[in-house]
Amino acid sequence: MGHLCGRNMESHMSLIKNAVKALVVAGMVSTLSVWAQPVPAPTTGDAPCAPEPSGAGINDTVASQPDNEGYYSLFDGTLKGWWQSCQTGHSSNSPVGAIFRIGSDNGAPAIYSTQRDGGIGGLLMTKKKFANYEIVMDLWPDFMNDGGLFNRTPANGKCFQTVLDYYNGAAMGGTWGEGGFTGRDYRPFSFNGNENTITIPGNGAGEPSNWTLITQKLKATTEPNLPCANTGCTQDDYRLLWDQNGWNQYKIQFYGGSAANTGNIHMKTWFRKVGATAWVPVSQDTTLAQVVPPNYIGLQVHGGNRFTGPKGTWYKNIKWRPMTDKGEVIINKPTSNAAPAPKFHYAIQAVGNALVGTVEWKHEITVQDLSGKTLETFKGEGGKINYVLKNEVHGWLSIQVKTPRGVETTRVLRDLK
Repeated sequence: MGHLCGRNMESHMSLIKNAVKALVVAGMVSTLSVWAQPVPAPTTGDAPCAPEPSGAGINDTVASQPDNEGYYSLFDGTLKGWWQSCQTGHSSNSPVGAIFRIGSDNGAPAIYSTQRDGGIGGLLMTKKKFANYEIVMDLWPDFMNDGGLFNRTPANGKCFQTVLDYYNGAAMGGTWGEGGFTGRDYRPFSFNGNENTITIPGNGAGEPSNWTLITQKLKATTEPNLPCANTGCTQDDYRLLWDQNGWNQYKIQFYGGSAANTGNIHMKTWFRKVGATAWVPVSQDTTLAQVVPPNYIGLQVHGGNRFTGPKGTWYKNIKWRPMTDKGEVIINKPTSNAAPAPKFHYAIQAVGNALVGTVEWKHEITVQDLSGKTLETFKGEGGKINYVLKNEVHGWLSIQVKTPRGVETTRVLRDLK
C-alpha cells in the first residue's frame, strides 16, 4: 500500500468521512421507515356482519371489575360484547363487511382491522349503549388508514365521530359529523405528505382547528404540566410526543346532551406514547348544542380508497369509565369480589411450535383448546421454559399452570397458518 500525505491525505479522509456519513444517514432512514406492527396479521376469525342487538344481546359486554382508576374493560381478548354493523355506507352493501380479527402483540390480544378486497369497510360496535364516558385505548395505525371512534352511534353510523385519520390531509383526534350528521370538521393539525410532518392549523382559522392555540390555552389554565412551551405545541413537539413506530394511547371524552336539559355535547381528546405520563390535548370541541341519546361506540374502517395502509390498524387495552353530563369523571372502586392477585409469577406465550417464558415454581402445564379438550401436558422445574408443542392446533389455546402455590389459567395465541 502506498503512503498518503498532504492534500491527498485530506482528500482521502474527506471521502471516508462522507462515505461514513452516507451510511449513517442511510441507516437512520432505514430505521425510521421500519413499521414493526404486531406480526403476523391474523388470517381467520372475522367479526361477521350482524343484526343490531336485541333481547338478551342488549348491553352485552365484558364482565369487568373497575381498576384502581375506575376503568372497566371493553376487550377481553375475544369479540365478546362487539358486533359488526354493515348498515353504513362504508360497507357498500357488502354481506361480509370489513376485516376485524383477534391477533396478538407479543402474546397480548389485540384487534386487527383493515378493508376487505374491493375497498369494503365497516364498523365494529359495542353491544352496550353508552351516555357519558371516557374511553382509553392503545392503537397502532398504518399511515393512510382512515379510522375513527364513533360516539353514541346508531347502527347506520350517523353520529359525532372522533376521527382517527392517519391519513394525508386528515387528522388524529379531531371531530366530524359522520353520515350527514350535523356538520363538524375540526382538524387541530393535519398530516402533510407523511406521518412525520403535520400542518397547523389543520383546516382553517379558529381555536378548534389549531393545535398550537388549543395547547397554549390549556398550558396556561388546566394543564400546566403539558410537555410543550407556554406558546403551545408545534410540529417539533409532535415528532417527540407521538410514537411513529409504536403503540400510542388515545383518551376520548364524550359527555352532555344525552337528553333534554343536559347541556351541550362536549368532545375532548388527548394522546400520549404508551408508557408516557403526560396526556397531550388534541381537540376540545365544546359547542355542540344538540341532544344525542345513549347509543353504541364504534371502531371504523373507512370504505373506498381511504384505508390503504397495507399493515392495517390495531387496537388493544380498550377500557372506559363513566362520566356525568357535566364532565365529572366517576371513579368506581373495585369491590371485594374483584379477581385476586396471581398466586405466583409466570409469563407464557406461544412462539412458533413452542411454549416459552418463565414459571416461578415447579409446575405442571396443561394445554387445552377453547372447548376444554386436553391436548398435552408438560412438567418442569421453576425458571425458564421452552416446551415443544406436538399438537397441530393453532389459534387460541388455554394454558393451565399448576404449582405448589395453586393453579392459574391464561390463554396464548399460537400463530395461525
